[in-house]
Amino acid sequence: MKQAAKHNLPRTLVQALPQMSEADWAAWSDMRADNPDLRSPYFHPDYTRLLAELRPDVRIVCQYDEHGSPIAFLPIQGQRFARPVGSPMSDYQGIVTNQDDVTYDNLLAASGIGAYHYSCATDTARLRAPQILATNETAAIDILTTAEDWRKDRDGSYRRHLKSNRRRTRKAEDSVGPKRIVLFSRDIDVYASLLKWKREKFAQTGKYDVLSADWTQGLIRSLWERGAKAELRCDMHALYFGDQLAAIDLGLSDGDVFHSWMVAYNDEFSEYAPGIQLLEGLIDATPETGYRRIDMGEGLDGYKRHYASASREVASGLVAVSGVAGRLSRIYAATERWGVGPLKDAPGKLRRRYSQIAACEDDPGGRVRHMISAFGKTGRV
Repeated sequence: MKQAAKHNLPRTLVQALPQMSEADWAAWSDMRADNPDLRSPYFHPDYTRLLAELRPDVRIVCQYDEHGSPIAFLPIQGQRFARPVGSPMSDYQGIVTNQDDVTYDNLLAASGIGAYHYSCATDTARLRAPQILATNETAAIDILTTAEDWRKDRDGSYRRHLKSNRRRTRKAEDSVGPKRIVLFSRDIDVYASLLKWKREKFAQTGKYDVLSADWTQGLIRSLWERGAKAELRCDMHALYFGDQLAAIDLGLSDGDVFHSWMVAYNDEFSEYAPGIQLLEGLIDATPETGYRRIDMGEGLDGYKRHYASASREVASGLVAVSGVAGRLSRIYAATERWGVGPLKDAPGKLRRRYSQIAACEDDPGGRVRHMISAFGKTGRV
């Protein structure tokens, strides 16, 4: 990546999308192509464009050098308390830039934003340590040659896992019917089943239902309706045993990357691990799909540890910039850091839950109702 010009201080503008020029959008695409950290489809400019059609508060923090050339872009939603664009639907977040010395401090200092709260930043080197409240690792499957070669490189733990999974496949086929996978499904009934199963799971677990907001469902539906030939879209793949739908994986894709976004399965087939069956099928189908990376998102726990051949650090936290919003955010950050000991992760869980609700629900009364509902269902955050 490049070093930014240092002759004069860069100029920062916070712009609505109609204020963005064609040169800005072209620079965005060039920066993304130049920076491997921006490989995820969440950083595709069309993702921000589509969200701006669904939400009225989408803006872009833009930084320009002394010649007026773009240095960096940070798409956000919200006003004084800003969040990454698409929160909480955006699994990865970060500054779109190819400059090494762009930081959240120098980008946001003149933005007029009081505080920026993020949940999964991929560019942790651009953050100062006090701005990071928690870190995690991501999990991705990089298939650079063939599925067979990828499997040969896995360890004994994966091979034992694969053997167990193949036993489940035989059991499912004996009990229900032959396993088959439908790639790039356009079946509206399958899409409806995905939403139904996912929302039922939210209700069962007491987690906040991010699909309760109109704009979140609109985002997913719009991307899926673009179809498999669109540069940025949602691809939906389905697993069947016989004629019965068993699992669905809908992911955000820009062609060679498939980010598994929403996975749901039929509870009647849970003993056969249908989600894993579908993932194995997608690994085998990479010649048909064109995927070179299947990104499983944040976390290396559970089944992901068997599959991850690539990972990187991500962070959640906040950048306190100025004003009342900045002061309140500093106080909360200090409280959460203190609470890691005596209160374990309770303040962090509260922050993550409230951030999801606040990003989806614009009405303050609605936010309160959802928080009360969360406590009522689980007795905890």
